[in-house]
Amino acid sequence: MTQATLEKASVQAAGQPARLYFADHLRAALAILVVLHHIAIVYGASSPFYYVEPPFEEPVAFKSLLVFVLFNQAWFMGAFFFLAGYFTPGSYDRKGPGSFLRERLVRLGIPILIFTFVLSPIASLGSYLMPTSLTGITDPPTWQAYPDMIGLGPLWFVAMLLVFSLGYSLWRKLTGDRTPDAPGKAAAPGYLLVGFFILALALVSFLFRMIVPLGQEVSVFVYFLSFPTIAYLPQYLSFFILGI
Repeated sequence: MTQATLEKASVQAAGQPARLYFADHLRAALAILVVLHHIAIVYGASSPFYYVEPPFEEPVAFKSLLVFVLFNQAWFMGAFFFLAGYFTPGSYDRKGPGSFLRERLVRLGIPILIFTFVLSPIASLGSYLMPTSLTGITDPPTWQAYPDMIGLGPLWFVAMLLVFSLGYSLWRKLTGDRTPDAPGKAAAPGYLLVGFFILALALVSFLFRMIVPLGQEVSVFVYFLSFPTIAYLPQYLSFFILGI
């Protein structure tokens, strides 16, 4: 690479935010974990899914997959919301409120619609390939079953992120468009504050799950806007706010 090429690349990079490789690596690791998480559901963990295999007969294998799923579920989606919150203020400031909302509606809303009404019914056909003993389904798929096949599925995360993004935009408007402290400029929380947050989140989660027990699926407005892990909402919302 010549000196002129290096200088050109330097000029092009000027004014652009430096790429945060730690965030790229963390997102990649979390994405791999999500794939492994759902594979574990298919092959052993007794959780609702589009397609599952009969559970392993070996108790050790079944319990190992179950522990893996439960351990992941306890924290990894909260980490996704934390990362999303981390990049939200910068995106809002660069694009402005109008462009920010349009971009979120396009990037998040369109995939939600496509998956809900097209891909979810296709994926739901897998339940007809499963043993009747697991599903209780005896009839072949028909168009009459289509309303029962639509749903957010794994895109509940995208739908919830869209809601959080709209809420963030509203908060910026209500607070006079005050910009939060830039990452790295805010003081790091002390151990006492971190401990208080952990206890507060545990208490709020406990009280919230008395209303919405773990495993209960909550539908908003209509059936297809359902959130399968809504019991973790205190964690998801608090981690999104922490990221901001």
